[in-house]
Amino acid sequence: MCPGGIIVPASTAADEIVVNGMSVSKRNSPYANSGFVVTVEPADFEAYEKHGAFAGMMYQKELEHLAFEAGGKNQTAPAQRVTDFLSNRTSLSLPKSSYHPGTVSSPLHTLLPEAIVHRLKEGLYQFNNNMRGFVTEEAQMLAAETRTSSPVRIPRNRETYMHLEIEGLFPAGEGAGYAGGIMSSAMDGENCADAVARFLK
Repeated sequence: MCPGGIIVPASTAADEIVVNGMSVSKRNSPYANSGFVVTVEPADFEAYEKHGAFAGMMYQKELEHLAFEAGGKNQTAPAQRVTDFLSNRTSLSLPKSSYHPGTVSSPLHTLLPEAIVHRLKEGLYQFNNNMRGFVTEEAQMLAAETRTSSPVRIPRNRETYMHLEIEGLFPAGEGAGYAGGIMSSAMDGENCADAVARFLK
């Protein structure tokens, strides 16, 4: 969650849309944004199994390319009001957004894979049950924030947190595939720091 934050482009290739959120130190933007994360199961990317260990990465790449196509083949992000997403209808208008390249109304409920749509809807309903007002006409979704964690995991020992083959290497956080956000990265970093201290005695 980024209070007083903005949504920024985070693409690393010309034919993809990747968005991410951030807050500047004053947190004085009139907006708030949050990445909404759902589980992706191995069964979701079985069609990419020919890519072996990189199947998840190719699945991610395809989602980013779909967002690029839906956004108009530039950095404009496909977007939809949350209420419309839950009701399976394309938004006739969109609220203002902090995302400077702009947004375009898109049917994310059909653009995204069915499994992801189902999990997003379940999560949104659950949030709204716990925090009434979470789902509103003012809330919108932008696609796609696909890089909360690495699609490839660097192996490490469960007890020592050390790489299975390289002594003294402690893979940690999002980039290594062991976290999916700021808090889980911090917790994983603390665990690895403790492991490093034990290793160094």
